[in-house]
Amino acid sequence: MRCLLLSLWLGLTVTHADVIVIDANESVPYWCRSSHDGGLGSELVQAMSAAAGLTTQIRFVPLSRMIEDRSNNDSGNPEFFMWQQEFAAIIPIAISKMSFFYYRPHHPEPLEVNDFKDLEPYKIGVLKGILIDRQAFEQMGINFESSYTQASLFKKLKVGRIDMVIEIDLVGRQMIDQLYQELADDFVRIPITNSVSPIAIMIDANYPNADNIAERYRQGLASIIANGRYQQIVERYYPDGKLPADWFADLERFQKMYAY
Repeated sequence: MRCLLLSLWLGLTVTHADVIVIDANESVPYWCRSSHDGGLGSELVQAMSAAAGLTTQIRFVPLSRMIEDRSNNDSGNPEFFMWQQEFAAIIPIAISKMSFFYYRPHHPEPLEVNDFKDLEPYKIGVLKGILIDRQAFEQMGINFESSYTQASLFKKLKVGRIDMVIEIDLVGRQMIDQLYQELADDFVRIPITNSVSPIAIMIDANYPNADNIAERYRQGLASIIANGRYQQIVERYYPDGKLPADWFADLERFQKMYAY
């Protein structure tokens, strides 16, 4: 019996020699290929991995390819992936909020967005892959233009090819600072109410030892939250050095939502 139990345990154990690959779309500051630390999301994943005794590699892939691949491990908003891929585990690790951005010199009068009808006069820039039902929006008279990168979206915004960009708030602010720091005051952001979403890591349903890996990630996440490492990482990425209000309440809510 002891030999049988030992064999079962070894069959579920993930060793340091095993590398778990998670795909990410470059979205500064959450996932950053050129940064030594890899961005907020990557830092959290690596801290979780270290606490759990796992080894994780972040592989950068365009969002559209991540969504089309039905056998990989993903990171990001689960809503973009769940409609066509089955996961053994979805583990929210952070929170994001969305905003509209526009370039003031092209719109001297302030733009207001209170409902979908307010978007009809404009061309809206979005990252390719995030519109699950593009046709439904277009039937409402809302026109979109897609790009593979956030940099392309904000360059189009600056030259007037599009009127607004929908993007994760922190990503948009970082992109403006990176591309047009001297013109930052000319870009306007409109936070979208009720747009809180999780940033999660998702383990494919057929990934070897998926349940065991997921449980160890969860334990690693709980560990770095408890010892303060989590807060240290996230706070460095916010301009005021503070976590947004209700961060942990929202994180816990999404963790319960995806705890299957």
